[in-house]
Amino acid sequence: QQGQRCFFSPMKLCTQTEVLTQHMSEEAALTLLAQAGFDAADLSLFHLQQSPRWTDSGWLDQAKQLGDFAREQGVPILQAHAAFPYHQADFETDILPVIRRGVEIAAAAGAKHIVVHPVQHGQLSQDPGRDFELNLTFYGRLVDLAQRYETTICVENMWSYDARRHCIDHDVCSRPEEFCHYVDGLRQALGPHFAACLDLGHAPLVGVALPDMIQQLGSRIEALHIHDNNYHEDSHTLPGHSELDLAAAFRALGQIDYAGLFTLEADNFLVHQAPALYPAALTYMHRVSAYYRDLLLTAKIAK
Repeated sequence: QQGQRCFFSPMKLCTQTEVLTQHMSEEAALTLLAQAGFDAADLSLFHLQQSPRWTDSGWLDQAKQLGDFAREQGVPILQAHAAFPYHQADFETDILPVIRRGVEIAAAAGAKHIVVHPVQHGQLSQDPGRDFELNLTFYGRLVDLAQRYETTICVENMWSYDARRHCIDHDVCSRPEEFCHYVDGLRQALGPHFAACLDLGHAPLVGVALPDMIQQLGSRIEALHIHDNNYHEDSHTLPGHSELDLAAAFRALGQIDYAGLFTLEADNFLVHQAPALYPAALTYMHRVSAYYRDLLLTAKIAK
């Protein structure tokens, strides 16, 4: 039993700050996460371009101070999510500077993993080889920051919407073989600072079985986005509140010895709550996370 307690302790329960920070400061959000029992925070930088905190001249100091505050509260910022302004027209002026700043903010705040979406959203040629080269160039423009800050940049499995057929379809890294190819190819060409962030909700949207995706990716997975949906909408709700068989996914993660953060990306569960109910909702989210995390850890022990 003592050995099991030591084994269980490293996997930290984490969730993102996105919805909370639409109603309050990052500091207030982190305080709520700490009070709910979370062990770490995933800093959402989706709206970096619109935030005075991250666009004023003192943004780097702000990031360091926020990281210090998070550690003092007991919820260190260990993961982050970069903005994804890929609908903008100009890569050099509208996309790359925002992504680079996000990587620096995340690192200064203490994050060791930052999720950076691959280029997609209609900008690809549908030629897999050419599309990989486009993303290789894109991620290559970030490798200096990853090396400087000793940060891992995580590629995420994506999906797209086919307006003609009115349905969700495959996109970059949505197939296990392609996802493996991207991570391996980036590491071979650019160095070791790249890994997979497996989004547990995205794979079923395109008909990929999560245990199969997990087994094929194996140790390439260093981050998770955990949420539930009905196989038709990317609803980002709490596990157990829709239709995915996430228990099978967590058991598969235990079988490959996944040891990273257990990170919820289920903020749409909070969207439907009044802000006054956030403390209670977050406490429930934490308890749900702990339940499913323990399924993963039990599968590890049973190997």
